[in-house]
Amino acid sequence: MIAGAVLLLIGFGYWALPFLDKVPGGENDISVQMKRVAKYRQAVKERGLLEAKITSLNKSLQRAEAGLLTGQTAALAAVDIQNVLNEIALASGVEIRSVQILKSQKQDADPYVGIPVQFTVYATIRQLKDILYRIETSPKFLLTVERIGISVFGASAPGQIRCDITVSGIMNQVKE
Repeated sequence: MIAGAVLLLIGFGYWALPFLDKVPGGENDISVQMKRVAKYRQAVKERGLLEAKITSLNKSLQRAEAGLLTGQTAALAAVDIQNVLNEIALASGVEIRSVQILKSQKQDADPYVGIPVQFTVYATIRQLKDILYRIETSPKFLLTVERIGISVFGASAPGQIRCDITVSGIMNQVKE
């Protein structure tokens, strides 16, 4: 019976322990409150820094989104890429032989979609280097070279190679 009473007393103490912590305890309670106040003050100080960081990140995002494709649909965005590629090919002294718009690359939760376009040119190594440089440094849009396939064109045109290049641009699907 004594063991049962002791167990009952221990159980009651375990149950009442959270309530006893809330009872003011003099200096301990004041030190705990002071620590909480210091923590809240630190959070208030950091708020200004966090707001400045958010503002900076929003400005960076707006600058980056200025380089995105401007079409309302994926097909119109692909036309923008084709126009840029035609300008690049003309400046490099080559002719685009074929253009194929590939299936857009959309992630589920991502508001951005990749628009890949594959084109074929017959060029020299120097012209290919110039084309790749102009694509990567395009001032209009952020374009990236996704894939390059190179094969020898033939013995009739020495120095010419066939290049199948896949270029991808990014478009924001969420329009304000």
